[in-house]
Amino acid sequence: MVEPIRNFEGDFEREVREQLTARDAPEGFADRVMARVAERHEARQRRRWFRQPVWGWAAATALAAVVAIGAGLQHQRDQRRQGEEARAQVMLALRITGTTLRDVERKINNPVGERGRAGNRDQKED
Repeated sequence: MVEPIRNFEGDFEREVREQLTARDAPEGFADRVMARVAERHEARQRRRWFRQPVWGWAAATALAAVVAIGAGLQHQRDQRRQGEEARAQVMLALRITGTTLRDVERKINNPVGERGRAGNRDQKED
């Protein structure tokens, strides 16, 4: 039984050595490989037009324009909101001022002391 195992190991090693020995490439192998490399290189060159610096600058410029327009619109919205808040504050101040002025006018036109005196005079004359 020991014999077949040794024989197996010997056959295995021999097969490995045979498979690992250097061999000549088939006829035209190098030409086929070089042709395929050239094809892939040409295909990459055709796709490469998008990677040119001009496209990068164009994309960066477009992005900057979009950001600037967005910032401008946001600023405009903020200004409008602030204007509306200021308008509301002015309207409130005008209402308060109008109410205060009416109260002052009533007090000037109808003083409390005179009402009481006028009423007393009218009662005395009766």
